[in-house]
Amino acid sequence: MKTYRLTLMASLGLLAPTWAQEEEAPDAKSAVREVIIPKIVYPEAVTEGQRKAVAKHAIGSQKLSGEQDELSADVQELIDEQTSEKVIQLLEQVEEIMAEVTTSLDQPDTGGGTIAAETEIIEKIYEAAKQRSQQNGGT
Repeated sequence: MKTYRLTLMASLGLLAPTWAQEEEAPDAKSAVREVIIPKIVYPEAVTEGQRKAVAKHAIGSQKLSGEQDELSADVQELIDEQTSEKVIQLLEQVEEIMAEVTTSLDQPDTGGGTIAAETEIIEKIYEAAKQRSQQNGGT
């Protein structure tokens, strides 16, 4: 099972989500501290209002799951159009994470791990766009 972790880069003091296997041990040589985002378990809905809110949340999350799945197909089309190996690699990582997020949203899990994954998707898309711009002679 894969989990998302936030890493604290000691030299920069920045938080950045990273993709990691749950069973991986932290790299002792790096200057990175990992903060594992705990899964929050919410109590069962008791009142009618709470049950309606949970149902509304599930519908919204599943709608986002479908939209995420469509965006993943768009990323596949972008991969097919690329010539830069670095851009292709980044977009393939984006597509993989998007698939995981689609599954999470369909469950509906919109907690910290899903948010961290969405953040990582954004960062990788930004990096791919930057690489593409450099390839085309941009700044």
